Amino acid sequence: MGNIVNATTLIWAIVITIIVFIFIIILIVKNKKIKDLKKHVEKLEIEKNSIVNAPVLTELSKVQALVKNERMTDRYNNWNDEITLLKDKTIPKITDMILEIDALLEQKQYTIVIKKMTDIEVEIFKSKEKAEFLLEEMHLITSSEARNRDYITKLKSQYREAISKYNNTIKDYGEIAESIELQKENIEKRFKAFESLLEQSEYDEVERLIDSLDDMIRNITVVIEEVPAIVLMGKTIIPKRINEIRSIYDNMLSDGYQLDYLNIEYNIKEIEKKISDIFDRAKILNVEDSILELKTMNEYFDNVLNDFDTEKRSRKEFEDTSKFVSEKITKLENIMHDLYEQLDDLIKNYDLTNEEIAVLSGINTDLEALHKDYDILDTHLKQHTFAYSKLNNECEILGVRASKIEDRLNYCLETLGTLKDDEKRAREQLREIKLLLKDCKYRINEYKLPVINNKYFVELDEANMSIREIVKELDRMPININTLNTRVDTSRDLVLKLYNTTNEMIKTAKLAETSIVYGNRYRSSESSVNDGLNIAEKYFFRGDYKRALESSINAIEIIEPGIYNKLLEESK
Repeated sequence: MGNIVNATTLIWAIVITIIVFIFIIILIVKNKKIKDLKKHVEKLEIEKNSIVNAPVLTELSKVQALVKNERMTDRYNNWNDEITLLKDKTIPKITDMILEIDALLEQKQYTIVIKKMTDIEVEIFKSKEKAEFLLEEMHLITSSEARNRDYITKLKSQYREAISKYNNTIKDYGEIAESIELQKENIEKRFKAFESLLEQSEYDEVERLIDSLDDMIRNITVVIEEVPAIVLMGKTIIPKRINEIRSIYDNMLSDGYQLDYLNIEYNIKEIEKKISDIFDRAKILNVEDSILELKTMNEYFDNVLNDFDTEKRSRKEFEDTSKFVSEKITKLENIMHDLYEQLDDLIKNYDLTNEEIAVLSGINTDLEALHKDYDILDTHLKQHTFAYSKLNNECEILGVRASKIEDRLNYCLETLGTLKDDEKRAREQLREIKLLLKDCKYRINEYKLPVINNKYFVELDEANMSIREIVKELDRMPININTLNTRVDTSRDLVLKLYNTTNEMIKTAKLAETSIVYGNRYRSSESSVNDGLNIAEKYFFRGDYKRALESSINAIEIIEPGIYNKLLEESK
């Protein structure tokens, strides 16, 4: 029981300690917050006092010392009124608001204090911004003389440097020098007016004067830099190039060149107008883009000279190409003329297809069109209708067309020429085939075979028939070359087959006969040899020479192995 009482007492002691600790923390936080608010109030007090500070009042007193005319008097009065308003109304108002906050802090109305502080901060910010703006406006006036004197010194230095360059090369400026001299007088008058305006405290006029001087000096510096090049190009270089172009142009016209497409006369007149305009603008010291325009003119003349060279080169190329095309057309027409003279014979002798005749007709039509276009081109040449560069391009196209027609005609000639070649070759091969067949018959007759089998006579008949087919095709008018070539190929294959059969049969028969005769020496000594040779003889006289050879060789091999190779060697 005593332990429970002690535990309860301990728990309450801990709870009370925690409550006290929390209360102390809250009190500390509250006191810190009050302390921070008071520090903030002090800061606001300091910022209020810095609204109209010493620099503002100092600048105002400087402005007062510069008041020498009505305009400056009005400015001074306006600034003084603004500053007085800040000192006499705005700052006391902020002071009252700060005092109100102090009272609220005493009453512990912290939420209202924070809102009031925000209002004061806004008021102080607007007032300080107003004071800084007044300070800047006054500083522009008080620092105007020193700032403008420094700037005018820089302008004078730039001006003297530009004028020094001008005076050293005054001859290079030509008629523009007069305008530059007048501008010099204007600039020097403004330099003198600067001092007078400062003495009278006409600071607005001084600013405008300096801006004007800045523009004038910047412009005259550019003018002095660029005018010598403008005068040199506009008065010397480009006029010389104009004369050069005109001279070449006139000579080329007299030599028969067609140059209307270049618009030389018109472009030169426009260039002369443009040069006149450039110098009119230069006289009022406006040289913007003038050098660029003159360089463009110079590049134009370079391009014209290139065009002249192109025309001269094109003329030489045209003459060569025209001669080539003319000769090609003449050559092709002569070939076509000869070909058409032979066409009836070709149609009579050879079985030409409609497509082959149509190809020839198409070539002739294209050749006539080519000749017509060449005549038109020649007419344009004589009438000087087009420039040589265009004529040469057109002539090159005609040359390509002529080459294509020539290729087609050559192919056609090769095709037609092949007809005669094929006929000639067929007759030559016919003679060779007949000789080969004759050789087969001669060899068969020369070697007196006891029997020739039916298969051989079948091949012989096929060979004879194929030769008759060739003769029939050659006698037919018109000849169908494809059919003729087929007949020749077939006949050649059949006769070659017969020739090989003849050789093989004679060779086998010879070997069979030789082996039987050779084996006769063993008939009496070996009955199996005798039997084998008897069988071989039967096959031989029946015309089965292969089996006769096999039977005789097999019989002899019993006594004399390798006899077949020996007989082969002897037969060679």
